[in-house]
Amino acid sequence: MSEPEKQSENPDRADRFGAQSVMAFLQARMGSRRLPGKAMLPIRGQTILERAIRRLRAAPVVDAVAVLTTCLGEDDAVVEEALRLGALVHRGPEQDVLARFYEAGQKFRPDIIIRATADNPLIEIGSLERMVDALYWGGLDWCLENDLPYGAATEAFTAKALNIVHSKAVEVRHREHVTLYIKEHPEEFRVSLLVPPDSLRHPQVRLTVDTAADLAFVDQLIGQLPEGEYPLPLAEYIPLALNLLQERVCKALAKS
Repeated sequence: MSEPEKQSENPDRADRFGAQSVMAFLQARMGSRRLPGKAMLPIRGQTILERAIRRLRAAPVVDAVAVLTTCLGEDDAVVEEALRLGALVHRGPEQDVLARFYEAGQKFRPDIIIRATADNPLIEIGSLERMVDALYWGGLDWCLENDLPYGAATEAFTAKALNIVHSKAVEVRHREHVTLYIKEHPEEFRVSLLVPPDSLRHPQVRLTVDTAADLAFVDQLIGQLPEGEYPLPLAEYIPLALNLLQERVCKALAKS
């Protein structure tokens, strides 16, 4: 187990959110039907897992990042990479992902949890602070920014809401998908779909990595705008992504 990450020292954050602790729980495993081992696939010298961790850490509101993986031997590679990057780690059930999150919540004791997945190398960094803002000041249990590029979004919820869902959810699909119970029972929670800035509202852009074609697209995109020491804002990638998509459309029309 790695040492806990250092708590945020942003004074503005303390003024706005008080003593509330915020952690990013990054869901990751090697098993995938369409693209096995995708979390560990490299994009321009960094694994997808590393890119996700770096972007989550870049949000000032996040106190620490924990990688949540399974107890399967194949996921030892995920643990090794997470520890190499200085992230916290929790291993739990493969299929009961809700239990994995609940156990991590009991271990690390955050007040607010950002859920992210390790097949998304271009997470929208600014969204994390906007969601925590909404949770804290709006008294919400769960929120998500709508209409971001597919694969750029995360979701935020309180530890209290996670505990309630863990105690109530009994169907297999509710155990496999952490917040599905909340989405299907919004009357039991205070929920909100937030609207991101207009420059980020491009749900037609696919930035997740679930297939070999996805990997090729994101690799080409990041190759056009390489990152330095710090991750670049998603807004800088979107115009390039739109251009790449348009080029593909033109090539397809030319062949028809």
